Amino acid sequence: MRLTLREVTGKDMDLLFRWANDPLTRQNAFQTEQIPYEIHRAWFVRVLADRDVIMFVLCSENPSCEIGQIRMSVEDYEEEKLALIDYSIDPDMRGKGYGSKMILMAEERMRTERTDVVYCKAQVKYSNIASAKVFERCGYDREDKDDYIEFSKRIRGI
Repeated sequence: MRLTLREVTGKDMDLLFRWANDPLTRQNAFQTEQIPYEIHRAWFVRVLADRDVIMFVLCSENPSCEIGQIRMSVEDYEEEKLALIDYSIDPDMRGKGYGSKMILMAEERMRTERTDVVYCKAQVKYSNIASAKVFERCGYDREDKDDYIEFSKRIRGI
């Protein structure tokens, strides 16, 4: 099955809303409350216009379907830039290895499209064992913090 990353467009607002409010996604998020649609809409419009937020949807061609989303928020880190990763997988597509494929594909896009980004990082709750395993499979370094695990990987200038 051929996988592609396509950029998020305004047409994806409802899809991302549905994925964001999935019960397991909310459980694994740092803010666990359901997201009201108006709050999501305002957030979506803001991040879609932000040059430092890159969002993709992972898609398969055969059968044609949307599998998950990844958001990479570019931030200053010391004297370099990093991309903070947030991702989710459609509930029906979990457990099939798509998380690690999507992260590695997004890293590659960052290398070619945002040459200023040096690191990728993610923060994962200790209870989110599946996501922790995904970042470990993708070669991220693990650092245990008080309330979460921080995963980081240098993607440029290695």
